[in-house]
Amino acid sequence: MSRQTWRRSLLFLTLGLLAVLVLGGSLISSYRWINRPFPGFFLYRNMVVGPDFLPHWSGARTGISFLDRIVAVDDEVLSTPAEVYDAVSKRPPGTQFRYTVEKSGQRSHVMVPSMNFSFSDWLLSFGIYLAAGVGFLAIGVAPVYLRSPSPSAPALLFMVTMIFLWFATTYDFMTTQVLPKEIRALAFALTPSAGIHVGLLLTGGKARGRRHRLYVALVYGLSLILGLSYSLTFHGPVELWHWALRSSYGYSLMASLGFLLLLGRELRQPGPQLERSRLRVVFVGAALGFFLPTLGAVLRAFLGWEIPHNFLLILAAFFPLSVAYALLKYNLFDIGAVLKVGLTRGALTGLLLLVYVSVVSLLSLGTGIYEKDVLAPLFFAVLVVLIFNPLLRWLEGVVDRYIYGQAYDSNQLQRDVSLLLRSLAEPPLTAERFLKTVADRIGIETACLFFQPSGQETCVAVSVNGELDPGTGRRLVSGASWNRYFGARWGGVSKAEVETDPGYGASQAEILGLFRQLRAELVIPIVFERNILGLVAFGGKRSGREYSASDFQLLCSLADQLALSLENGTLYEESEKAKRSYRSLYDEAQVMNERLIDADRLKKQFVANISHELRTPISTILGYSEILSDPGFRGDTRTALERLASSGQNLSQLMDNLLDFSRMEAETLALTLQEVNLREVLESLEIMTRRWIKERPVRFCLQVDCSPETIQTDPQKLQQILMHLLTNALKFTERGEISIQVRAVVEGPDTVLEILVSDTGIGIGKEDQEIIFDDFRQLDGSTTRKYGGTGLGLSLCRKLAQSLGGKITVDSEPGKGSVFSLFLPLRKTEAVALPALQGV
Repeated sequence: MSRQTWRRSLLFLTLGLLAVLVLGGSLISSYRWINRPFPGFFLYRNMVVGPDFLPHWSGARTGISFLDRIVAVDDEVLSTPAEVYDAVSKRPPGTQFRYTVEKSGQRSHVMVPSMNFSFSDWLLSFGIYLAAGVGFLAIGVAPVYLRSPSPSAPALLFMVTMIFLWFATTYDFMTTQVLPKEIRALAFALTPSAGIHVGLLLTGGKARGRRHRLYVALVYGLSLILGLSYSLTFHGPVELWHWALRSSYGYSLMASLGFLLLLGRELRQPGPQLERSRLRVVFVGAALGFFLPTLGAVLRAFLGWEIPHNFLLILAAFFPLSVAYALLKYNLFDIGAVLKVGLTRGALTGLLLLVYVSVVSLLSLGTGIYEKDVLAPLFFAVLVVLIFNPLLRWLEGVVDRYIYGQAYDSNQLQRDVSLLLRSLAEPPLTAERFLKTVADRIGIETACLFFQPSGQETCVAVSVNGELDPGTGRRLVSGASWNRYFGARWGGVSKAEVETDPGYGASQAEILGLFRQLRAELVIPIVFERNILGLVAFGGKRSGREYSASDFQLLCSLADQLALSLENGTLYEESEKAKRSYRSLYDEAQVMNERLIDADRLKKQFVANISHELRTPISTILGYSEILSDPGFRGDTRTALERLASSGQNLSQLMDNLLDFSRMEAETLALTLQEVNLREVLESLEIMTRRWIKERPVRFCLQVDCSPETIQTDPQKLQQILMHLLTNALKFTERGEISIQVRAVVEGPDTVLEILVSDTGIGIGKEDQEIIFDDFRQLDGSTTRKYGGTGLGLSLCRKLAQSLGGKITVDSEPGKGSVFSLFLPLRKTEAVALPALQGV
C-alpha cells in the first residue's frame, strides 16, 4: 500500500469514527429526551434562548424569541439550562411556568406552558441537523474518495467536516451540554472561511502562490478570532456575547458575498467552456446554499425576523452539493444542463410566487373574497396550469439566448430537419442535406459524417466545408473502437471533456489526435437499435462561441432521427425481409380477427342470456300480479307475495350486477373504505343463507378461526362478493353442505384475511377454472342450460376483489364440489382478535 493510499484510508477511518462517536452520543442522549416535558424552547449554556423553534412550540406562541435571556423560573433564579429543564420535567406537560425574561436590557414576565417533547419535535428540530450533517459529510467525502484531481476537494472536505461538527453538536449544545462549547464555536466560525478557501481554489488560487497563502491565513485567522471571542464572552455580559455572535453571523454573510464575487470575477474572464460551466453551477449553488441561509441568519440575529433556523438547512445543502458535482463532472453538457435546469426552475418558482402574491392581493384587497371563497385557490391552480408550460418554454428561451448566446431557433431547426428526414432517399443524399441544413442554421464551420449500414461493407462518407479523411472516420464507426475510446457512452463527446477528464488516461492523446484529424469539437455516434453505425463530427462555430448544453442536446436528438432515416434508406435492398415482416403482420392480424369473432360471439350469447334472465323474474312478477289482482282469488296470498318479493330481489340483484359491471368497465366504481366488523357481516350472511336453504337437503356451516375483529375495506363490496359466491354455491349444490371458513394466513412478509366459500356441488374441471372469471363466460352458455345466470357474477367478484386490493382463487374437482377463496389485505389489524366462532 502506497503512502498516499495509507493516508486516505486513515483519513476516512478517522472521519468515520468521528461521525459514529458524535452521532451515537447524540442519538443515545436524544432517546432520554423523547416524551419528556420541556419548556417549549431551548437554551444556550448562558441561559440565552436558542434559534431553533417549531411553530407550535409554546415558547414561540407566547413571545419568547431568539437571544432572549431567562433570568428566573417561578421567581426562582436559576443559573444553568439543566436546572430549568429539570424543574420543568418534574411537572406534567401543560403546567404554566412564570419566566422572568430579559430582552434588550428590559425585564418582563411571561407565562409559558410546558410541552411534551415528541419524536416529531426532535426530528424537525435536532434530527434534521443530524441528517443534514451526515449528508454534508457524505457530499464532501465523495470527491476525495473518487480521487478528484481538483485542489478544491480537500478544502471542501474540511468545510463539510466543520459543518458536520457544527450541526451534529447542536443537540448537545442545547440539551445535555456534555461536549465542550468550543467545538461548536470553532466549527461555526471556521465554516465561512473554509467556504472562501474553496472559492480561492476554484478560481485558480493555487497558481497564485504566496498571495493565495496570505489570503487563506487571513480568513482562517479571522475565524479563529471570532471563535475565541464567541467562547470568551459566552458567560460574560449578554450584550457583549450578542455582539460576538452577530459578528460571526455577519462574517458568514460577508464570506458568502466574497465567494460570489470571486466566482463572478472569474466568470468575466475568458476561459474554457467546461470550467466556466462548472463555475456557473457553483455560483448558483452558492447563491442558494451559502448566501441565502447566511442572509436569513443575519436577518434573524440583527433584526429579529422569525425565520426558522433549522429549515434554512434545506437551502444550505445546495452549496456543497454544487461544488462536489462540479468537481466530479467532466461532461460539459451534463453540467450545462444542470445549470439550465437550476436557472429556469428557480426563475419559474419566483415568477409563480409573484403570480400567487398578485392573485392574493387582487382577490383580498380588490374584492375581499380570498379568505372566504374556496374558489380563490382553485383560480390560482387553474392559472398555474395555463401558464406553466408557456412560461417554462419562454424562460428556457431567455436562458439559451442571453446566457448561452444561442442565435438560432432550435424549434424551427428541429421541424425543418424532421421534415427533411421524412423523405425517403439514398443515405449519401440524406446525409449531405442533413449536414448542410444543420451547419448553416447553427453556424458551424465544418462537419462530416460516416455511416456503415449494418451487415454491409460499404461506408458512406460525407463532408461539408472541409476535407474528408475516411480512414479516421472508419476507425470510430466500429462499435468496438468506440467502446475502447469512450466506453458505453452513446451520447456524444466533446473535445473539451477529453482534454480535462483524467478518466481517459493513456488514451487521451490518441483521442485528441482523432479530434484534430476530423477538425471536430463534437463527435456524436449514430446509433440504431443499440448498434453504432456511424458518427457525426462538428467543428467549431463561426461566431467563436463554444457549444452549449442546449446545442449538444439538440444535435444528439437530430443524430438519433438521422440514424432512423439513414437506416430506412438502406431498406430498398432488403425487400425479402420486408415480405417476411408483412407475412408476420398478416398472421397476427388473422389471430386478432379470430379473437374479435370469439368476443362478438360471447357478447351475442350474453345478450341472449341476459334477456332470458330478465324475462324469468318479470314473468313471475306479472303472473302473480295478475293473480293477486283477481277479486276471486282465494289462494295463499302470503306465498304469492313472497314469490313476488323474491323475483323483485332477483331482478334488483341482476340490475345491480349489470350496473357494477358497467362501472368497473368505465373505471368509475367508487370505494368507501371503513372499519368493517367481521362478526356482523358473517352473521347477516348466515341468516340469509339459512333462509335460502330452508326445506332443502343442504347443510350450512360457518367456521371462523382466530382473526382480526375488524378490517378496513368497503363493506358493500365485501358483502356483494360473498353474496355472489354463496348464490353460486346454492345454485350448483342440490344436496350436501355449503360452508364459510375465515382465517388469517401469511403470504410472504404480509398477513392477509382468507374467506373460503365451499360447496359439495357439481364442481368445475381444471380446464374451465380460469375462464369462468372471464366476462360473459359460462360453462353452458345456451339459453336452454340447466342453471341460470348472466356470466358476470364471478367476473364481477374478481374485479371487486382486485379493487379492494385482494384476489379470488378457485380449487375444484368435478363431482366433488368447489372452494372459492377470497384474500383481502389486513390494512389495519386491531389488538383485539375475533375469537374462534363455529356454527352449523
